[in-house]
Amino acid sequence: MTGFILSCSTCCFRNRGRDEIEETLTYAPQAGYSYIALGGPFTWEPGLIQWLDKKKFLEELSRNNLKLSEVWTPPIPTESLEKALIGAEQVAKSARVAIDLGCNILVQTGGSRREEGLQNTVTGLKRLLELISDLDIKICLEPHINSQILTFEDYDKIFSKIDSPKLGITIDTGHFHSAGVDFIALIKKYSNRIWNIHLKDHRGKQSVPIGEGEIDIPGLINELRRINYNGFLAVELEVIDSENAPKYVKDAYRYLAPLIKED
Repeated sequence: MTGFILSCSTCCFRNRGRDEIEETLTYAPQAGYSYIALGGPFTWEPGLIQWLDKKKFLEELSRNNLKLSEVWTPPIPTESLEKALIGAEQVAKSARVAIDLGCNILVQTGGSRREEGLQNTVTGLKRLLELISDLDIKICLEPHINSQILTFEDYDKIFSKIDSPKLGITIDTGHFHSAGVDFIALIKKYSNRIWNIHLKDHRGKQSVPIGEGEIDIPGLINELRRINYNGFLAVELEVIDSENAPKYVKDAYRYLAPLIKED
């Protein structure tokens, strides 16, 4: 039996001249979502998440009948081993905040892509896993264009060097599509490590409303059912006309809810 849970990412409300987290707290429940994915500057800038008012944020979640599906982290830097180790410490702090917020999924995107960068990424991830050995949490490696975590070869190298029950994959349909990576093939190969989904639709490299682009979303859902995926589908939008984000978030829920419904 598979189970899909829709989540609304804060990035859907970026570039609107407002606080994307506040906007998500407002519009996500109105559209039907019970979970949100926490991104934004508080999560990806090293150290900032420590200043999040956790008590107030939890109160806001409760007031809007919401829970967290995931927390994003700063990337582990690739410039040097020293910076990678410092970056691991920052991600570990994010992990502890996530646990305090009742969330056990961390999304880790690679640092900038460079020669020897993957070696530094592996070193940083190994250190991170040492630092969070006491936590019941999952680190889900997400692809980004121009980042050190993107290709089949990147994932192959990481998992050949690190065998940990805490380390898995976030499938980001938009970034994989933009990079020309066959994410269905990746799901087939690493079915036991697919722990989180970022669901975008694209035309070329441009994010568009869910269901209006080139990505085979029904095919993705079918493949996830085949591997008995149980987890979140976090809707992400980075559209040109961000003023329409509330509508697109609602439309995405209406489009996806019938697709993920069990027969």
